[in-house]
Amino acid sequence: IAFYILAAAHALAAVYFPIQDCDEVYNYYEPTHYLTDGYGKQTWEYSPEYAIRSWGYVSLHAIVIGLRRIIPIWSLPKVWKFYFLRIMLGAICAGSEARLYSKISRTLNPRLGMLFFLIMLTSPGMFHASVSFLPSSFSMYTTALGMAAFMDWRGGMRTAQGMMCMIGGAFLGWPFAAALVAPFMIEEFMLAYFTDKQEFIDFLYRILDGTVRSV
Repeated sequence: IAFYILAAAHALAAVYFPIQDCDEVYNYYEPTHYLTDGYGKQTWEYSPEYAIRSWGYVSLHAIVIGLRRIIPIWSLPKVWKFYFLRIMLGAICAGSEARLYSKISRTLNPRLGMLFFLIMLTSPGMFHASVSFLPSSFSMYTTALGMAAFMDWRGGMRTAQGMMCMIGGAFLGWPFAAALVAPFMIEEFMLAYFTDKQEFIDFLYRILDGTVRSV
């Protein structure tokens, strides 16, 4: 239920909320349009002379737009590619928020989980960021998934999964988001260090597993 409520709120943002950042248009929508339609405006960051931006992030979104071909709305005006992408971004954001909400409710307290849900639902910042075509929003999705993995100890600790989500989001999205993994790693290190030798060995194995997954 939480997912559907959040997805509905983000869908409203996708349809009615304007783009407030020119960087979103010229550094992400235009290159994606180039990949999907064969033409688009080029900023100097994507110029072969400088090449300071990776095409990996926008390529993922070009693939998402390509999924529109299997949905019976392909004959609609091209502007629906824009709305389709924003709605998909909102759905992905809702999925990551709903998963984190679930883990907070089960791991900490249902009341805390409900407070988190209400904050996410009513926050103006989330209303805007949920459908923004920006690396920072992508890192926000993956950070939420990573936090949910670190908090979920049922059936064993999910260090590798949490590392993969957060580091993957930093690699494809916003590099500085990688710092958010540090508190969780420090916690697990302290737990392993003060438990026993086998637990510390298991911790090192999880670190290795997470590193391999991230690569």
